[in-house]
Amino acid sequence: MGTHVLIAPLYPPVQSARSMTTIDLVSGARLRPGFGIGWSPEEYQAAGLDFGRRGARMDELLDALEALWTEGPAQHNGVRLPAPLHHSPLKPAGKPCPPFCLGALSERGLATVVPRDDGWLPLCVVPSFVGIDGLIAQRSPLDRLAREVGRAPEESDTVLRVNIDAGTGVTQVADTIRLVHERTGIDHCMVDPMHAVKTVDETIDHARDVLGLIAEG
Repeated sequence: MGTHVLIAPLYPPVQSARSMTTIDLVSGARLRPGFGIGWSPEEYQAAGLDFGRRGARMDELLDALEALWTEGPAQHNGVRLPAPLHHSPLKPAGKPCPPFCLGALSERGLATVVPRDDGWLPLCVVPSFVGIDGLIAQRSPLDRLAREVGRAPEESDTVLRVNIDAGTGVTQVADTIRLVHERTGIDHCMVDPMHAVKTVDETIDHARDVLGLIAEG
């Protein structure tokens, strides 16, 4: 159970930590949140936050979540996201804390991913923007940065978000996912048919059909 992606810097750390802890406990340690800093200045403006400081806010949020998930009583002495010392008995089922993934495109963003996450969250759109060569090009510095900090590249998972353009058939989606796997080695995907279907039932049917075709291949 995860998100691809939650614009995490928009939310107070105590609220985020408690909400995700509840999901992790109810699901039996199956939570794997995916965080991103977002691309929309309007979202940050609506939340009363500085869009230009979103990266620094994300860094501090991750520090705060680690403290809130592992300490008791817990606190975080942050500049932007302080959390005063408080009782925090509710802890995640996954220890020491739920594994999480980060979305990043630039090398600067990828440098943030490597030291502190369990995975990377890239994106493609079928069929308008698959960008296999781009995925390979982005993964290369991620692997290099991992080796520089003493981590094996395979320790950082990749979960590809697959958005689907309206009118795209399930066969084309399945073939694209299969091709991406063959070219890049990515074998974890989250398929989002939001633009291809209109109802929840259609979403379930679409996902089932795509998975069935991939399994057959």
